[in-house]
Amino acid sequence: MTALAFPEFKLAHLDSENELVNVILKRWADARSGQPTVEVLPPGIDVATWKIILSKFLEILGEKGVIVGDDHKLQYLDIFSLAENEDQVRGSPCALRPTTVEQIQAILKVANEYKTPVWTVSRGKNLGYGANSGRILGSIIIDLQDMDKVIEINDKYNYYTVEPGVSFFKLYQTIKEQKKAIWSSCPALGWGSVVGNSLDRGWGYTPKGDHSNQICGIEAVLADGTLIRTGMGAINDSKLWPLFRGGYGPTYDSMFSQSNFGIVTKMTLWASPAPLGFKSCHIAVPKETDLTQLVDIFRSLLQHEVIQNHPVIGNILREIGKRGTRAEWWSGEGAIPDWRLDEIAKEHNLSWWDANFGLYGPQELIDFNYRRCEAAFAAIPGAKLRGNAYYPAEGESHLDAAAVPYEDSWMQTGVPSMAPIVSIQYRGLDGGHISFSPVVPADGKAALDWYFEAKKICADFGFDFVAGLHLYERHLAHIIMIYFDRQDQADKNAANALFVELVLKARAAGYGEYRAHIDHMDLVADQYDFGAADEGAGGVPALMRMNQRIKDELDPNGILSPGKQGIWPKRFRGEGAKTRGTEIRVTKNGEVEEVRNGVEAVQV
Repeated sequence: MTALAFPEFKLAHLDSENELVNVILKRWADARSGQPTVEVLPPGIDVATWKIILSKFLEILGEKGVIVGDDHKLQYLDIFSLAENEDQVRGSPCALRPTTVEQIQAILKVANEYKTPVWTVSRGKNLGYGANSGRILGSIIIDLQDMDKVIEINDKYNYYTVEPGVSFFKLYQTIKEQKKAIWSSCPALGWGSVVGNSLDRGWGYTPKGDHSNQICGIEAVLADGTLIRTGMGAINDSKLWPLFRGGYGPTYDSMFSQSNFGIVTKMTLWASPAPLGFKSCHIAVPKETDLTQLVDIFRSLLQHEVIQNHPVIGNILREIGKRGTRAEWWSGEGAIPDWRLDEIAKEHNLSWWDANFGLYGPQELIDFNYRRCEAAFAAIPGAKLRGNAYYPAEGESHLDAAAVPYEDSWMQTGVPSMAPIVSIQYRGLDGGHISFSPVVPADGKAALDWYFEAKKICADFGFDFVAGLHLYERHLAHIIMIYFDRQDQADKNAANALFVELVLKARAAGYGEYRAHIDHMDLVADQYDFGAADEGAGGVPALMRMNQRIKDELDPNGILSPGKQGIWPKRFRGEGAKTRGTEIRVTKNGEVEEVRNGVEAVQV
């Protein structure tokens, strides 16, 4: 049997991070090498027709742009899938890697001709949400990672314009090479796409870290091949496309967020100017119930612009996950009990909750705002606030992000990293995760009430509540990292059951998720139920009915990412969405084991 291997990872700035990622990639490749090869065809396409389609793709892209065989087997699946037979429920026949808009248009022309569904990924690093896998068995993956031009970095107006294949590492490196006085914004893992993260409402940790709200101008290809530009980009040779969102008439930038209405090929994001100083701040509070005051104080500091970036609040379980596997802390069954967490806190000088945030600006402003933070947090008994400040080197006009040590920046300077990937090993060395991502009010009591309810639900299913609470002026993304052992199907089944229960209980509390794994997109979409009881609605909520009407108008053949965020085109809705008639061919050691028709991965 062929041993599979990922290309060596070497994007990170620290050798230790590259080594860590390569160890994990080898673990994934070794696990995949022992599995049968599963070949699938697009829905309704026979072998002879597929050969014709494949030849057309080869003509458009060349051999390097059409990924099949071992490379496809290894790279194009959801590495954190909860399904036991991922490639037999969501496998794809091939992946396509275009480098130009014209190639995308040519691909869509073929897809429309044969009505073959395609699923678009920017770089395929959206771990915990589906990665490189589509929703329909037999979907052709359009992978945009080779469209990786950094088109412009502008430090006069503070923006960058990029193609979807640009990673956060590449963006940061390009800023350094061009010596621009601008700080990028990056999420926890820097290998992902700047565009893809923004479209999926991801975030970074600088003052412009709410990425989806920093979008100013999108270029996209619609299903029929039409190339459109939003906002001021609708004017030929516009000088204002990256500067003014509004344009004239309806604004469509957000129409392409978490949707399947087009393929985004360029995007501009507003960013932060390189500041005159930065202070990395950390606050720790000793009691579980201190979350109420912590959230309320942070909200006030944000609203009064004392703090410029969003704080990230973690609990003790989040901290110990950075330091080792769960088995190193607890060998018993079920969730780690509170008494043991109290012991760990005393043994390792940890707190129940802590948070990182930053202060930006000249020294006099940072000093003033830090004193305001000290006064505010003094209201919490036992709270410990600390901070380290950094300022430009002599003769420099701004602070270089690289001058701040990584362990003190916590990505708040826009320097990308891969260090947090170590946490996937929490429940097993070959571990994975999905994220439960509800949004609650930025209110201390609401945050604590939901925390206690969700903590109990997690414990009922045998999981720890690992918190990453992202706080903004008016809302809080109350994220729970649900870790599981990839080699333990029972563990994955329990993780799935936990997620479903959390969705339903959050809805009962009046909350909904802002993001979901592909397994759960329909479930989460169903919670947005306003108008479902309208006469003639058939139980379909009003917003989803509007999404469906837009989808059917823009994509009558239903080829673009069917089912993304629960938006199904007409031909794949209802019962017709379940059976695809896709051929699956399973081989092991070169011998065909099984040929059968496949069934689409219905919501778990």
